[in-house]
Amino acid sequence: MFGNLRMRRTAAAALAMAALVLAAALMGCAEDDPEQVADQKSKPLPDQVISEFGLTETSMGRKDWHMEAEKAYVFERRNILETDVVEVTFFDEDGSVRSVLKADYARLNRGTDDMEARGNVVVTGADGVKLETEALNWQSETRQIASDDSVTVYRNDDILSGWGFRGDPDLGSFRILKDMKATIRARDEGKEGIIGGRDT
Repeated sequence: MFGNLRMRRTAAAALAMAALVLAAALMGCAEDDPEQVADQKSKPLPDQVISEFGLTETSMGRKDWHMEAEKAYVFERRNILETDVVEVTFFDEDGSVRSVLKADYARLNRGTDDMEARGNVVVTGADGVKLETEALNWQSETRQIASDDSVTVYRNDDILSGWGFRGDPDLGSFRILKDMKATIRARDEGKEGIIGGRDT
């Protein structure tokens, strides 16, 4: 009789231990990636999500730029707008297109109208000059685009590359800030040469 009681107590203890191990395992699975969980908790939720989003910015009745995006996320208290798969068209004073910017993501500060674009950023001027980089800012006050990342500019058959960029949205006037290299194709003979410099 006492032998059976000891066996029951041993079995009960084993079951209790197994339950504790299982509970600990389940808790561990629920917290596989603590950094991801913390990030999800800290990232604020948007007040509004808009599909097929469009926005036009004007100044003194003149259209400055027009944005279109697959999806927009509105954060009202921070006065921030975030977009996915975005295209921004910049306009001249007479309403003609200066350039078109495309990127995977853009963030617009509605208080300053400054814009940040990231991921496969491409700016194409009306005359065909093209800028490629991974991060680019539109500075509303100076009406300039800027990057502190690596950049490549394609102009006719020439290729300019380096780090850092400051210039007009239409790419008519710009500077590459450092480590600039240029591949210049001679128009007459079709020859190429590499030129180093600070800016252009």
